[in-house]
Amino acid sequence: MVRKTKKQRLTIVHPCCAGIDIGSRERWVAVDPERCDQPVRCFTTFTEELYRLADWLKSMEVEVVAMESTGVYWIPLYEVLDARGFDVHLVNSRATRQVSGRKSDVLDCQWIWQLMSHGLLKGAFRPADAVCTLRSFVRQRAGKVQEQSRCIAHMQKALTQMNIQLDNVVSNLMGKSGAAILRAIVTGERDPQQLAKLRDRRLRADEATVARSLHGNWREEHLFALTQALSHYDFLNEQIRACDQQISQALATLPKLSEAEAPKPVKPLRNPHRTAAQQNDLHQALHAIMGADLCAIPTLGIDTVLVLAAEIGPDLSRFPTEGHFCSWLAVTPPTHISGGKPLPGRKPKVFNRAGQALRQAAANARRSDSYIGACHRSRLARMDSAKAIKATTHQLSRLIYAMLTKGQPYVEKGIEAYEALSKDRQLRALQRKASKFGLTLAEAA
Repeated sequence: MVRKTKKQRLTIVHPCCAGIDIGSRERWVAVDPERCDQPVRCFTTFTEELYRLADWLKSMEVEVVAMESTGVYWIPLYEVLDARGFDVHLVNSRATRQVSGRKSDVLDCQWIWQLMSHGLLKGAFRPADAVCTLRSFVRQRAGKVQEQSRCIAHMQKALTQMNIQLDNVVSNLMGKSGAAILRAIVTGERDPQQLAKLRDRRLRADEATVARSLHGNWREEHLFALTQALSHYDFLNEQIRACDQQISQALATLPKLSEAEAPKPVKPLRNPHRTAAQQNDLHQALHAIMGADLCAIPTLGIDTVLVLAAEIGPDLSRFPTEGHFCSWLAVTPPTHISGGKPLPGRKPKVFNRAGQALRQAAANARRSDSYIGACHRSRLARMDSAKAIKATTHQLSRLIYAMLTKGQPYVEKGIEAYEALSKDRQLRALQRKASKFGLTLAEAA
């Protein structure tokens, strides 16, 4: 006799929720049909309409709101609803695709409401509003730095077209020697001997070699391109300084988790756009708001810590474990598996600014004279570079999570500790191999 069981059904997790489909001109909102006669309504993108949307949701006693992350169109509505006290969930559009394949704005908002009511949608991580302000300034600064790199490429192109081989004798085109020579060229100096005298005494190439690299055709159109690229570079320098001022002001408004003075950095804090005093002030501010000195971790520079503070903030309560934190940073192995085998096809790309900053820090660990550097070099010896960088990034992520959640300071073990651990691991491996042949290892006399 077959025993009949009760039919399993999805339970309602969020009874007072709403789903919003975001568009460039309209916002379609759906609530529980039992709450009103017109459960789906359309609102335009004007500010007064956003306030009217929030008032209507308040009248419907809605507490949780789910919306798609469509471009940047969601930001104004998110800020309005968050200020009104709603629990807003920003969800990935891949998680809200219609199963049946039918597509319309009305169906989309109803589908989002239905998924959210059953608790089938997870909101993206978004730090506190004050941290978002800092994040905007840091991202703006990063964009200006990238534009500067393009200006340098334009200057290099103009020099190459004039057959000026300055990049073959200086490592940094906008270093002390390179910048002095370029500015003299723009002001009208063409004599290679006079230009070579502007080299810094620390430059490895001698004055004669520099003069030989500065013989060119000096065509007017290429000089014009060089002048404009250098002018644009200087303009971006001013904008980067303005961004630094805004970042300092934003850091001053954030709550301080530590009143103690930050310890002296174990490595010099250098940046071409900041003075030593500015670097020290930035270090103190980051230590105060994060509650831990992340600069103590080898390979983590002050700019990397600034990106982490802007993208994540000091509060990691949204991540229950370090595994959740590492998964959000996209530094864990993918789980695109079925039947015990990885599924074919390309995996979805995840761009995470904090994860990218940690990957760059992990790549720099190759030259680090520390425990992390020794671990990274050991990984490079037994796996390809991309996997080694990802593994080291995972190691850095776990350290950061422990420091920010448990208040554990970073303690440098040193290369000697890793060598001792590696020696012990190799010895155990040899003992296992010897035991298979019925042999025992004996220490040399």
